Amino acid sequence: MQSARARGARRADGALGLVGAVAASRILVLGAGAIGALALRAHDAAAANALRRLLGPVAYPLAGAVDRFDSAYYLAIAAHGYGALASGRVAFFPLYPLLIRALVPLCGSAVLAGAAISQLSFAGALVVLHRLCEHQLGRAAADATVLALAFAPLSFFFSAVYTESLFLLLSVASLEAARRDRWRLACGLAALAALARSVGVLLVVALVAGRIARGRRDRSLAWALAVPGALAGWLAALALAGYPPLSPFTIGARWDRVSTGPVIAVASAIWTALRSAIALARGAPVYSPSLAGPFSSAAEAIILLAVLGVCAAALCGCARHLPRGYVAYAALALAMVLSSPVATQPLESFDRYALTIFPLWMAGGRWLARRRRVVRLGLLVCGAAALAFYSAQFASWAFIA
Repeated sequence: MQSARARGARRADGALGLVGAVAASRILVLGAGAIGALALRAHDAAAANALRRLLGPVAYPLAGAVDRFDSAYYLAIAAHGYGALASGRVAFFPLYPLLIRALVPLCGSAVLAGAAISQLSFAGALVVLHRLCEHQLGRAAADATVLALAFAPLSFFFSAVYTESLFLLLSVASLEAARRDRWRLACGLAALAALARSVGVLLVVALVAGRIARGRRDRSLAWALAVPGALAGWLAALALAGYPPLSPFTIGARWDRVSTGPVIAVASAIWTALRSAIALARGAPVYSPSLAGPFSSAAEAIILLAVLGVCAAALCGCARHLPRGYVAYAALALAMVLSSPVATQPLESFDRYALTIFPLWMAGGRWLARRRRVVRLGLLVCGAAALAFYSAQFASWAFIA
């Protein structure tokens, strides 16, 4: 009886910790975004004025870290569909805007509907990720993983009208369902993830590897075909609608993205960072807020290469402590997001894409859990400060990832 009570108390403490992590980090994002919208000069005055007229003087600052940049594409798809190829909307996958469209009658606003989906998805994702991580790595690692992700410098994207929260929820829920041997549900959730972001199709690797590792090599494995099938079905639907084959992947050229593969992209990133370091040593600015971002391109190149280094170290941690399926998924996801660099900034948006590669965060959580309390607290404070900074900058129409 005492052990049952103790387990119940631990679960209650864990639930309170999750609620606290979600609430504190989202309040920080909301407040910093409002300050950025009100106090910082808008780097895109036309877009800022148009959105201010649309939302009003109260909702505009509250949406500071919610409705910017790519949000406009999801909202336009929800309202008007994909439109002409030249609009660029076909680059964005359908699940999230479909959910926004479905919730507009209930919420009364597409922005509010998108924000609600993101906030609720993030809360659910943290709950499921905590369970998944606790099973694989223990309670301390699970607690650290949740805190690290909630207060990551770019975690304001989990509140924005972007797909990060929804995709993270579907990804971790799929693996958790597979762990509980709910195989059809796991494959269905992964299929939905493939309709939220292209990288979702890679979840099939983790699912099948885990299934085989548990000795399940029967006909049920065929359910995993639903994951690539969902992506193939979406591409077929686009083709039937008159869009060019593979248009969601080829339209990246609109944003100066080229398909090179991860090796060339990493080499280009290292070369760009070296040239940037020389430029900074010669007096180039570091902090240079503009529509292109809060930092100069030279400083951004070095920051992004550092993020790549952290991800590589986390991948090594995955290889040592997580199942092979998780490692394969993380490695393939990293390779996929590295395969289409921007010529002038090879790792552009890489830091945002890494947010949802959850095995990396699990490995990072395990590492954090083994550090001293003062180190964990210091990193948490630094993460929260960076989160507030980036939220405010994003709200001022400075492009972040």
